[in-house]
Amino acid sequence: MRIKVFTAPHLHEALAKVRQNMGPDALILDRQKIQEGNGEMVWHVHAALDQISAPESPRIAPSEEKDVHATLANIRISEDGQASTHNTDTALARLERIVAGLGHAESGNLRQALASGAEQEAFDHLMKVGVSGSHAFDMAADFSQKKPLGSNTIGWADRVTPAKGRNALFFSGPSGCGKSTLVAKLAAHYSMKGIRVVLLSSDTERMGGLDALRAYANTLGIPFHPLKKLTDIEKVLAQTQTAQLMLIDTEGWSPQRDTGLKRQGEIWDALSRELPEDVSQRRFFMLPANMDEEDGMQQLKHTMISEMTDIAFSKLDETQKPGKIVNWSMASALPMSYCSFGPEVPEQMGWLNATALTTLLSKYYRETVA
Repeated sequence: MRIKVFTAPHLHEALAKVRQNMGPDALILDRQKIQEGNGEMVWHVHAALDQISAPESPRIAPSEEKDVHATLANIRISEDGQASTHNTDTALARLERIVAGLGHAESGNLRQALASGAEQEAFDHLMKVGVSGSHAFDMAADFSQKKPLGSNTIGWADRVTPAKGRNALFFSGPSGCGKSTLVAKLAAHYSMKGIRVVLLSSDTERMGGLDALRAYANTLGIPFHPLKKLTDIEKVLAQTQTAQLMLIDTEGWSPQRDTGLKRQGEIWDALSRELPEDVSQRRFFMLPANMDEEDGMQQLKHTMISEMTDIAFSKLDETQKPGKIVNWSMASALPMSYCSFGPEVPEQMGWLNATALTTLLSKYYRETVA
């Protein structure tokens, strides 16, 4: 019998190493979470195999491999390098079904590797509310024991504290994602706490783009300044020197029409350079929770995500799959921050942390088992 130890930061990664090196017949003898000398927590999985055999390639069953080759054969490439339209759509749809089937098989393997029926039930419900298989696997034990989720795996942003120092918060995101609504909620929330708030907006090209935020500013009795061009920045900063919190709204954009994103980037960069050194700057990328998960992933890939510091979410009341926000945060490597779940100002918003996320997913958990 061949016995090996596989080590990885996450259990599902260690189990994946077992499958890659020893194949599907490997027997899991033990798994332990151990603190290394440098203080990091890692998983050690002991696996055994009755007979030594060559490791299997990433698992595609023979029938599935045959299906893949047969499907690819239906896609013809013309002399100019373009795929023929003959049977192409049908062939690609078949490939998508095969890949989806492999994904289900992987989720099944993760589920079976969980230690108890309670953890498997938790895994099922996390998957049902939109958490991906690998993340659901990492969270299942805590969820089954009603512990805060993702304490050590998800990034959590530090709270904004304008009472302790000046802050400038920039908000970016796709059209209709709810940036302006969240900005208005934050303005109302902090101004009612006695914080000196000022609203800025670069949404100057769209008809009516400034109207809603200007109306909120008038209602709250706080300053509002449009940022139409770079030359506006010096004047605006001169008029906002006493502000403790600057909230900067921007026009929405899409991967198909990103002129607004480029214009916004120029204004952001110029404003950032001109802000005093004592002003803490944060850049929030916002996604609506009612967006399709893959569309959200495309948004994250398209934007200059490396320049963002936090990820925020809106419209959490308009989805049955709130778990997708876990997948977006993990994929972007941005820490979770604000969330918004309704149009009322200043209500229905808050700060995401492990306890809040657990409460959110537990709400849907209770509904799915009711």
